[in-house]
Amino acid sequence: MKASMKKVIAMGLVAVMAVGTMTGCSSNGSSSNGSTSGSATTADSGSEKKTFDDLGGMEILIGDWYTADTDAITEYQKDTEKYRQEIMDTYNFKIKRESVYSYTDQQTNYVNGVMANNPQCQLFYLYQEMVSEPLMNGLMKDLSKLPELDFSEEKWNPTVVDLMSIGSGIWGMSPEAEPRGGIFFNKRMLKAAGIDEDEPYDLQASGEWTWEKFEEYCKKLTKDTDGDGRTDQYAMASFSKYYLPMCAANNNATFIDRDEDGKYVNAITTDEFRYAMNWGVSLIDQGYIMPKPDPNVAWDWYKAAFRDGEAAMQTAEVYEISAFADMQDDWGFVMFPYNQKNDKATNKQIPNDNIVVMPSCFDDATAEKIAFAYDLYTEPTPGYTLEDVYKEPYYPQFRDDRAVDETLVMMKDPEHKQASYLPMVSDIDYGDFCYGVYALAATPAKKIEELSTQWDSKIAKVNENYEKFAAEHQ
Repeated sequence: MKASMKKVIAMGLVAVMAVGTMTGCSSNGSSSNGSTSGSATTADSGSEKKTFDDLGGMEILIGDWYTADTDAITEYQKDTEKYRQEIMDTYNFKIKRESVYSYTDQQTNYVNGVMANNPQCQLFYLYQEMVSEPLMNGLMKDLSKLPELDFSEEKWNPTVVDLMSIGSGIWGMSPEAEPRGGIFFNKRMLKAAGIDEDEPYDLQASGEWTWEKFEEYCKKLTKDTDGDGRTDQYAMASFSKYYLPMCAANNNATFIDRDEDGKYVNAITTDEFRYAMNWGVSLIDQGYIMPKPDPNVAWDWYKAAFRDGEAAMQTAEVYEISAFADMQDDWGFVMFPYNQKNDKATNKQIPNDNIVVMPSCFDDATAEKIAFAYDLYTEPTPGYTLEDVYKEPYYPQFRDDRAVDETLVMMKDPEHKQASYLPMVSDIDYGDFCYGVYALAATPAKKIEELSTQWDSKIAKVNENYEKFAAEHQ
């Protein structure tokens, strides 16, 4: 771990205009009741943003279902706490983020609170699958109308801005670009199979981390160690909804796409998708991928299989590290391999960033104050770059820095992202396709045929709703 960080950026705070305190949620749609006497200019885009110099002691709660209340330990965490206290003192407000509702209750909590004009938080984190219905029901504030926010700034996640851009509005945001699925590998097991433990990183760096190379690994890592004719060590154990979508992404394919007119389209009928699914299933057919040991075992059994050395690799998401963080063997993390035969393919992850939304029941004056405070809250901690802000929380979670400095940095690059709009289409889930195909209960071709008519109907309904919504918000 790095003992210290290079500090290269300091942020100046700009004060312009005093405003009143925040009141309760209302839906009168009124504009700000204060007049501005100046504005701040952002360094990134050159556009002017409205600012305030006193928020009158307003309190802002940012809610999610997973933030843990922990003491600052690292230098970065301490500096971040110090910066946030300074902005709260300077502009007279309080802001905090904490776990307020459960994962399963997030949508109900949001919808009921906004409809009752009494939301529990000023800003809510929602999982992508939970966004579409409250959005279509007019329960989210149009953030593009708030002059305190400039979404051309580098700190805002462009994938989320694209996802939440409907009509002329922007209905959700994220200052985070969360790394998602890739390949975790057991370094001891690689070495035992004659593979250098750093080779996956080297191949990734040179652009040679391909399906062909991955198949070579699978052959070497799948073993009958005691000679009884049965496999004792598998190359990989994974969850179907992680593995097959990653196969698609790394052949430049996806499940649900969006055309140039902003309409959602069924993408499982493309040649790239079919090829990717057939390749993914071929690894199962060859016995490289560990089958579910018992029908009644928990869905995430594959984590223990990797932790206990029953499988040398796994397709999993970064947030799952806690399940095997303390495993005895050392491990690394690279992106999923790509199809070297497809000149449009490269190593890709599928972003599924949680989305920050603001209740529509806040009037414009209140919404602008919240936006101003949140804009300050999401600025890089003075002395750290945006890349520092992205990487710092992950160093303590990984066993080596290459996973953070190389793999996670690649995952942030738009070239290495495969957008999926599936979460925005109600009643469609990756499992509709993945469960049966991964279990070899249906071939990819049969499942594509079975689902296409159903999905086309559901997509058409969503497109109709979105077209109507967009027309109302031009």
